[in-house]
Amino acid sequence: MTGLEDLKQIRAFVQVAESGSISAASRVLGVSQPTVSRQIQALERAIKMPLIQRDTHSMSLTEAGRVLLPEARRLLITAERARQKLLAERNTLQGHLRIVSVVDIGQWIVSRALASFQSLHPQITAELHLINRPLKFIEEGFDCGFLVGDPVDKTLVMRRIAALPRMLAAAPALLERYGTPTKTEELKSLPWIGLVQPHFDLRSRFIVGAGKAAEEITVRPAMLLDTVTAQREAALAGAGYTMLPLWLAEKDLASGRLVRLLPGLEMPSIDLFVGYAAGRHITGRLRAFLDFAQEEIPRMLEEK
Repeated sequence: MTGLEDLKQIRAFVQVAESGSISAASRVLGVSQPTVSRQIQALERAIKMPLIQRDTHSMSLTEAGRVLLPEARRLLITAERARQKLLAERNTLQGHLRIVSVVDIGQWIVSRALASFQSLHPQITAELHLINRPLKFIEEGFDCGFLVGDPVDKTLVMRRIAALPRMLAAAPALLERYGTPTKTEELKSLPWIGLVQPHFDLRSRFIVGAGKAAEEITVRPAMLLDTVTAQREAALAGAGYTMLPLWLAEKDLASGRLVRLLPGLEMPSIDLFVGYAAGRHITGRLRAFLDFAQEEIPRMLEEK
């Protein structure tokens, strides 16, 4: 909109027209008379026609000024409505969030974090979709997504939420049949329960140990499942051994329903991230939720 880019000039013009003089307009606007005069002159230069007819004793609008005045008023009203809307969102978070998460994390902790967030901001509504596959979730209309493992989508800004410890586990009944392994090469003699999705890198291989002690174990899976919750159920049933996050298996370990394999060997943890679109405007409600999740989820992890 060439010539009408500066709202200060528009506001000065409208105030002069309504007040009847530059001196009266300057008092209302809280600026000096020369400042108001310069703003009017700049607007006239931009649109290349005079807006105010000046003489010794009076001031009146030109034909161009009379045409511009109602449009300028509407422009100021629109700008003020936008300002008020942004202030309302900042001061009272409201609106809708669409969130996606890998299944187990979403069921376990994202849903609880979202419930806690909504208790603080009851005017925000939300939906949480659980999808255990890689996806371009921004293109599908989601505001943010909770993912585990190394980020693969370079169009996203990824915030690291927490490191999730993992361990190898099996049911006592399985170990009665196959024996309890005492070194990594003995793991290959036990049936392996893997994950279907190859991006989790737990289909037919996994890493044990960390740093210089890290070792890749290649296995032929006896069973492939879609979630770690399903892996846990199959392991409890004695179908094989698997790698589980500690948060999911710790109660079973405490009760003896599962046994930790190679307990003296550290297993690499897996990172939990929340991602959102790079370069896109972030609403106040999304920014507030991202900040809340980054602080609240680690706290929830510590409490378990």
